[in-house]
Amino acid sequence: MNKPLRALLCATAIFAVGCGTTPLPAASPVAASAGLAAKSTGSSGGSSSGASAASVAESSAAARCRVAAGKPSLTAGRLRASVSRAGCTREARLRIRIKKSVAGPDRVVKSGSRIVRNARLTAAVKCASGVFYTTATDSAGHVATSRKVRVKCPTVPKPTPTPTPTENPSGGTGSGVGTAIENEIVRLTNVERAKAGCGPLTHEARLHTAARGHSADMSAKGYFSHDSQDGRSFADRIKATGYSFSSIGENIAKGQQTAASVMKDWMGSQGHRENILNCSYTQIGVGYVAAGGPYWTQDFGRP
Repeated sequence: MNKPLRALLCATAIFAVGCGTTPLPAASPVAASAGLAAKSTGSSGGSSSGASAASVAESSAAARCRVAAGKPSLTAGRLRASVSRAGCTREARLRIRIKKSVAGPDRVVKSGSRIVRNARLTAAVKCASGVFYTTATDSAGHVATSRKVRVKCPTVPKPTPTPTPTENPSGGTGSGVGTAIENEIVRLTNVERAKAGCGPLTHEARLHTAARGHSADMSAKGYFSHDSQDGRSFADRIKATGYSFSSIGENIAKGQQTAASVMKDWMGSQGHRENILNCSYTQIGVGYVAAGGPYWTQDFGRP
């Protein structure tokens, strides 16, 4: 049996407002123990100056070895922290712990370790509100503790339940916008946006008209592109519906047989994923046409 052609394309948003992430702050170094020096006295057995020099060199190397712990930070809905070990000449097991400050003994919410000489370790855990800090230890006895930070997790909006109305002959739905399979795309899109802390998109009638029209046009004429064969761009098609926008974007796909499979492919592609997780968008239109494809179109917008 021939496997269906699977393809993806995405278009960069016009006047788009990007979503940034908060970079992990650099680990704050903690001073290591002070260097040691020794002076030895000669004996009848011979001079000990060589042993003394080696001892001083070893002590100096040990003094340069240190560990550092960076305070936890909230990034993309996860609490992340890092520790580092630097200036060391011998390997040791470096351990990172993210701890929550609570009544009684503080609770370890994430721990990890690795045998290293000089390296940086990072740990992450699902966001939880409270006061957290990071500790770094190694088997050579070095210890570092970060400053404490208070974390308040963002409220993740619950996806709006999508009705499954009966499709009418015109291709719309008995109530609301779009067919059942098109609204399933809207629902799955909002599930992914909720994971990233973005607000849900509403299915907007004019964006739906633009998306459905483009999927139908590609199906009828047998092409696959963001630009229509009459020369119109996706922005032209959206404007033609009377939709006024400050930013828009478009994803298209061909060959995926289900809403779940096309969403999986879109989320696995950087450009498409960026459109789906662009928190500046507030509305969406989805168009699905089975013939010759299936063909899928997502049009994103912000008035």
